[in-house]
Amino acid sequence: MSRSFFVQAATLLITLVMTGSAHAGWDVTASSRVGFVSIKNNSIGENNVFEHVTGSISDAGHVAVSIDLTSVETGVGIRNERLQRMLFEVAKFPTATVQATLSASQVDALKTGGSVSETVKVTVSLHGMSVDKLAALSVGASEDGLRVTSTQPIVVTAQDFGLESGVAALQAIAGLNAISRSIPITVDLSLRTN
Repeated sequence: MSRSFFVQAATLLITLVMTGSAHAGWDVTASSRVGFVSIKNNSIGENNVFEHVTGSISDAGHVAVSIDLTSVETGVGIRNERLQRMLFEVAKFPTATVQATLSASQVDALKTGGSVSETVKVTVSLHGMSVDKLAALSVGASEDGLRVTSTQPIVVTAQDFGLESGVAALQAIAGLNAISRSIPITVDLSLRTN
């Protein structure tokens, strides 16, 4: 092999190492939110949010997000407490997690400041159970750094996570005719390089 081949290979290796060390990934910022809509009596929709979301996306696109279930905010204090105690059982299950791997084009968009929308598989772990779902996510630049948002709600059910009895208990204590067992979830993650 020629000397120029070794010089080119060494240059490529140095470039890869420098690129990897210069950009190791992204951290989820405090302004990130995960929202969900609850529907009671088959006609009243209420927007709710988890206010404390942490996590990161690696340079290779591996997503690891943790949702503090005690940070649920419904706009009503007693409802927050009931969701924490009766539905999520935060004493035993204080967090939910989301794991995913972004596509190569989504990772490129993160690295270059471009934008792309694609569907990826996410694994949601909640209440001691894990379920795979498909999520339509948009990745792109924002004023403060980078942003990953859902372009369509991710629908989960109480049955997915063994939460049927908790929903029934909430329905009974609130004196409601019905609470939907299907819940649309939205994601809005703000990111900065780490």
